[in-house]
Amino acid sequence: MENTLPERKPGEHWREQLPWFTHETLLAKFVKKVGQGVLWPFIKPIFIGFENIPPAGACILAPNHISNFDPVMVGLYMPRHAFFMAKSELFRNAFLRWFIRQWGAFPVERGQRDAWALQQAGRVLQAGQMLCMFPEGTRSKNGAKLGKGKPGTAKLALEYNAPVLPTAIWGTHQVQAGKRTQVNIHIGRPLDLAAIAGSPPYDYEILEEATTVIMKHIAAMLPAEHRGLYA
Repeated sequence: MENTLPERKPGEHWREQLPWFTHETLLAKFVKKVGQGVLWPFIKPIFIGFENIPPAGACILAPNHISNFDPVMVGLYMPRHAFFMAKSELFRNAFLRWFIRQWGAFPVERGQRDAWALQQAGRVLQAGQMLCMFPEGTRSKNGAKLGKGKPGTAKLALEYNAPVLPTAIWGTHQVQAGKRTQVNIHIGRPLDLAAIAGSPPYDYEILEEATTVIMKHIAAMLPAEHRGLYA
């Protein structure tokens, strides 16, 4: 894939040269309408708990991550538009970069504490939007079983006083052409992590405890064979 990132100016990261959306664009609205129709022959969606999504205001959707198809399902079917962190490698192609920016995705440098990505996530929450964060940080490498959660979701939730919606997804790892597959999305009740963590400042131990709470709520909604470390 050709690297077509903008030319970097001295002292400037390429991400700072581009606008990043904190509202749902017209393209995103159009793709949702078309996308659901395109996927209908392949996807039989089962939704539980969508009434738990606040109709407005900042919140963090926190799903498990078992397939590259998970963001597609969240992006197309949620009653509110979801904004995503996406691995920075996806932004190297000019067209793909334009498209996923229009969708509200923004890049994160994996394997490091990416201050810019956390700041952009904060801007999304400050705009009263719904941020989607996969607490595991990456796809499951263990047969669609839930892996260890990372503290980034809890940190953002506490810093911006945003409720967390634990979300269980299963079936996306079985989607294939020529077969209609049932995909389940179960959204739990909002978690107020501040009630668990108490008053700031929050040290790493508190963030770990809050993360475990999120992961256990996700696990409780998954079939037993997918609960992994939190069975």
